[in-house]
Order: sequence, then C-alpha cells, then structure tokens
Amino acid sequence: MSLTKLSNKTKAYVALAAVSFFWGTTYLAITIGLDGGDGKVHGLFMSALRQSLAGILLVGWMLMSGVKIPPRKTLGQLAIIGLMMLCLGNGLATWAMQYIPSGLGSVMSAVGPVFIAVFSYFLVGKFRWSPRLIFGMLLGLVGVMGISFDYLEAFLNPKFSFGILLNMLATLIWSLGSVFAAKWKPNVHLMMGAGLQMLFGGTIMWIIVLIIGVDNLVTGEITLKFWGSIVYLIIFGSLISYSAFMYTLENLPAAQASLYAYINPVVAVFFGWWILNEKLNWVTVASMLTVILGVYLVNSSFNIEKKRKELSKS
Repeated sequence: MSLTKLSNKTKAYVALAAVSFFWGTTYLAITIGLDGGDGKVHGLFMSALRQSLAGILLVGWMLMSGVKIPPRKTLGQLAIIGLMMLCLGNGLATWAMQYIPSGLGSVMSAVGPVFIAVFSYFLVGKFRWSPRLIFGMLLGLVGVMGISFDYLEAFLNPKFSFGILLNMLATLIWSLGSVFAAKWKPNVHLMMGAGLQMLFGGTIMWIIVLIIGVDNLVTGEITLKFWGSIVYLIIFGSLISYSAFMYTLENLPAAQASLYAYINPVVAVFFGWWILNEKLNWVTVASMLTVILGVYLVNSSFNIEKKRKELSKS
C-alpha cells in the first residue's frame, strides 16, 4: 500500500515515528560533527550554520508556496521565541555536546516538561498541583540525579561540569521559550513560523559568532564529516522532522503527539552506546526510564487538568 492511500491519522503515526527516531539521532550527529573538524569546530558555530541555513530553506519554500510574511507584532514574537529556543536553547545544547556524552545530554534535556510545568504556573495561569504532577516532577529530577551519579568521577573534570551546566541552562531556556510560544500562539502559518524562528535564531547566533570571532570558534580544518553532519541536521533534524511534527500536531491529540519526547532519549542513548562507545549500564538505563516515567506523569497530569477545566466550562 502506498503512503498516499493511507488515512491522515495513519500518516500522522508514521510522521510521529519519524520524529521520534530522527530527533533522537541529532545528538549523535552533533557529536560526530563537532569531532569532524579535528575537534576544533565550536558548537556555537555549528548551531549558527544549521539554524540559519534551515531557516533560509524553509522560509524560501514557504514564500514560493504563496505563504505571506506575518505582521510586525508576530515577527517580534517569533524573534523572541527563536532567540530562546533555537539561538540559546539549541546553541547552548550544541556547545554542551563538546564536553558531555550525547546520551547523557538527551536524558537531561528530557526533563524539559518539568521546567515547563513550573514556568506555565507563573506565566500562563495557575493550575492544581496534583499528586501525579508533583510525583512526576520528583521522578524526573531523581532520574537526572541517578544518571549524574553514574558520571560522578567525571564531574572532577571542569569541562564536563561546564557541559552539564550548559545543557541544563539550554533546557531551562528552551522550556521558557516553549511556554511563551504556547502563551502567545503567534498568528502565522505553522511552517512559516518555524522557518522564521530558525532564521531569527540563526541570525542572532551569527552575530554572537562574529562578536566572539570566527577564528576563535573554528581553529581546525572543517572536514567532510562536519559538513555531512550539518546536512543531516538540516534535512532530517530540522526540515523533515519539524514538518513531520507539525503534521502530527494537526492530526493527532497533543498527548499522543508528545510521545516523541519519551523515545528520543532511548534512541540517543542507544546510538551513543553503539557508535560512540558511550557508557551504558543498568544505572544509565534505570535513570533514563525514571526520567521518561516522570515526564509521562507530568504530561498526563496536564492533560487531565485541561480536560477538567473544559468540563467545568461546559
């Protein structure tokens, strides 16, 4: 049976599977790309290149498809979201991959919904702190502590500790940007909005790169391995996966669409172990499953609260 003959819902599940897999592999691609330049290509340079090129391609595609640029107010909102989620969120996370294993970075980033819950409470609206929500948040933090304990000796290395700090800061800023995106709900075509966020985020990142100095961020030879990683990240990490995620959101309930967040860390940890020989033992697996369970409980508590409010209004 061809893909065109499938129902929209079935196609959405195929799209969700693509998002779950490809977004999980981006951690591996970033790590390989950073080493691809003899270990001397900085994460900020990689992030600037990826986001700006992906933004140009996606915005260009949307313009050729007849989608118009949104009004000035919406552009301002998209610029702020792009700054938080793609410039600082993705930029700092990419930088962090210079110092920490890709699997560890993915598991720590998976606690984003815990931070989103806290930010949503103060910025979007008060909600009921159910036992399920509190327990889920605690489980997520316990899972991160567990996997961090497995790398206890590595914390003696200042670069490793700095990488952990960068990754946590990236997750915090990404989560804050997600809350602002949900609060504002910019009035723009979904794909045009995504492209403009990438373009704004990449442009701001280039300004930072130029201020620091390209020569300070690219001190070795940029190899074909680096460019291969960039191409993979743009095509599979940004264009295909984000398009697939938008299609998933339009055709599946939000609770089902968010399932990718539970699969990404599993994919990242597996490929980090298989290809990069990163650490994988029972502590890592147990901690990862604890984080995933905690995130599930946080997300499900939000869905229950949403349904409760809808019923109270009806």
